[in-house]
Amino acid sequence: MNSDNAFVALDFETANGKRTSICSVGMVKVVQHQIVETFYTLVNPKDYFSKTNIAVHGIQPEQVTDAPTFDEVFPYMLKFIDNLPVVAHNAAFDMSVLHASLKAQDIPTPEMTYFCSCQLARRTVDNYRYGLKHMMDFYRLDFHGHHDALNDAKACAMITFRLLKHYESLDHLLQVYGKQLTDKDY
Repeated sequence: MNSDNAFVALDFETANGKRTSICSVGMVKVVQHQIVETFYTLVNPKDYFSKTNIAVHGIQPEQVTDAPTFDEVFPYMLKFIDNLPVVAHNAAFDMSVLHASLKAQDIPTPEMTYFCSCQLARRTVDNYRYGLKHMMDFYRLDFHGHHDALNDAKACAMITFRLLKHYESLDHLLQVYGKQLTDKDY
């Protein structure tokens, strides 16, 4: 697929403060400026849930009892991403969660191009704050269900689409701001 017109927005929610405690994954595929496909699943982190994290995302431990584990979900994530560039709002968090979870399962870290919509927003538009909700407000977009992985991935995709209008192309943006997820980075 031509990366000029396609990317995947990704969001993780975690059960606790550990990067290896993924409890949900949301992804949105954007092709030719349209959301063409979504991916969402609860994930059983095989770990405890902190009250703080439950208060953020609302996912209860009993909701993930029968959910697949990360090692079962990851092959489907890779297939969905399909070598497209990945964007996350606060990519440092999401990419560290991905890398730590791969490492904990002894799964090789795939080479993956990614960029951060939050950092891109800071470099592109003048707003008083750059969090997901603040950027949705900046673009006057409806935003319901913050800290739901799929809703956050959709919000990231909508923000990224609007930010890309300030750049020649996605390929050009990736040459400047793109990063590679590899084992060497962590």
